Amino acid sequence: MFNIFTTLLKAGSPTVDLKINQPFAQIGETITGCFYLHGGRKTQKIKRLECSLVKEYEDGSFDTVEEVTTILMSKQLSEKETLEFPFTFVITDKFQPTTNNITYRFHTNLVYSDNLSSKDHDELVILTSEVDD
Repeated sequence: MFNIFTTLLKAGSPTVDLKINQPFAQIGETITGCFYLHGGRKTQKIKRLECSLVKEYEDGSFDTVEEVTTILMSKQLSEKETLEFPFTFVITDKFQPTTNNITYRFHTNLVYSDNLSSKDHDELVILTSEVDD
């Protein structure tokens, strides 16, 4: 019975954490950081790591703006093991600056055995470019 509850709550499952070096950027700047995969209570087979940038609206709806990366793998992640993968993303001119009505988030998804997953969300603020007169 305990195993059923821990499975439903994903207790002891592997986790993913995207740590970006700066949570804000202007158009043309590059965001860097690292994905950290942390082992859970038992060894799990990792299938893939996915990250997308989504635009979230004031009403809670969102659109996927860009698929940032997908890393396919067939890796065993043991308990207490941590894997690191570098992260780089360029803010292009197709993005609008962040406003009170529009925010951006990186949605990261770690898919492991039986298509279960762990998720992480990180906010990104896109600043208005200053124009020199």
